[in-house]
Amino acid sequence: MGRLLVIDGASCSGKSTVVRRLLALPEHDLVLAKRYTTRAPRAGDEVEDNYYFVDAETYQEMVAADAFLEHKDYLFGMSYGLPRQETADLLARHAWVLALINLGRFAVVKAYLPDAFGVLLTVPVPTIERRLRARGISTEAQIAERLENAARSFGYAPDYDLVLDNDDGRLEAVLARVQALLDG
Repeated sequence: MGRLLVIDGASCSGKSTVVRRLLALPEHDLVLAKRYTTRAPRAGDEVEDNYYFVDAETYQEMVAADAFLEHKDYLFGMSYGLPRQETADLLARHAWVLALINLGRFAVVKAYLPDAFGVLLTVPVPTIERRLRARGISTEAQIAERLENAARSFGYAPDYDLVLDNDDGRLEAVLARVQALLDG
């Protein structure tokens, strides 16, 4: 059985970039556990392979059926969940399974998979705000909620196995630390 490697952090902390770069490493048996989301696909988004896009009704049926390892509904109208069975199936076939989860929900995942390894990416709130605004896809209400979540992210650090600063210019150092974990 494989091991789950969770990459977590606030919006615009670099989770998708880290995952994309890790999946490109040829020397590791890595695969991504895709999440379900009610958000619409983004035009030109390079990480659409990270999600299954479903409507709110389908998502709520999955919640009612306990189909998620962890899930969360956000105030700004989007919901995300990591599928329980699909993740278990991937763990049965691969050495490492990468997963993105909802910020601060690693304890929920760890309760189900005690040997899961959690990496929390932290980024200063002003950097998060700059990155969110540069994306140009969020409303002011969405930015406000995401900035509040980012400010709370530092409080989740004790729940994770590894906390890495992914501020501007730190990506290569973050990748080196995670790759060292994969190497053993």
